[in-house]
Amino acid sequence: MNPRSRRSQPKRFALATTTAALAAMLAITTAHATTTLTASTLLPGQLVISEVIPDPSKVADTAGEWFELVNPLGVAVDLGGLVVESQRGSGVENFTIAGSLIIQPGEFAVLGANADSGANGGVAVDYAWGSAISLGNSNDFVRIRTADGTTLVQVNWSSAAAGKSLEVRGGTLPLIVAADLANTPAGITYGLGDLGTPGAANSAAVAVAGIIAAPVPEPSSYALVAAGLGLLALSRRRRVARCAG
Repeated sequence: MNPRSRRSQPKRFALATTTAALAAMLAITTAHATTTLTASTLLPGQLVISEVIPDPSKVADTAGEWFELVNPLGVAVDLGGLVVESQRGSGVENFTIAGSLIIQPGEFAVLGANADSGANGGVAVDYAWGSAISLGNSNDFVRIRTADGTTLVQVNWSSAAAGKSLEVRGGTLPLIVAADLANTPAGITYGLGDLGTPGAANSAAVAVAGIIAAPVPEPSSYALVAAGLGLLALSRRRRVARCAG
């Protein structure tokens, strides 16, 4: 496929903390971060997978599967060159994100099977993987890793309800397990009516530990980051539609 249409929308990502997390917070105000983390500099705990829908009901799985990434840092992240993996039988299937796919601080990126919102159930997809992977409805995972095999973030699930996304509610990065997930509740719909919030706030805060602060180039560029435990309150995002391969 070829790169598709681009469009921008304002969005925000807010970082809130519990009282216990405040002691672990590095509270330094940010001016303009001047660095971008890339596939060669990203560390485990510097990306969050916040939501995934393995079993859409309004369209076929091959068109409507997607998952959502968020950048919890105070610097931009370029996903280009990272490898996305999922289970296939006893092995894995994967694709490499081609070109540049930048998530600004606090922004979201939605990766899905199909970038056409008229065919995928009404999702604005930033990067489409086509038929490269498929998300199983039970006992599967999505993993983001570097080319040399370092896992940056992984979400495992044991089952998925038809038409409901799985929201990340907790866990410790880089591995989020099935017990850290919950179905999107009734009434929170997108597009044709499946439950989920692609590119927007989950129905409840994402409380994950293990976020690793990004390096910063100068004092004026320090970011407000969680040094361990943080509640990630997710809101809107800017979208850039792309396709794999």
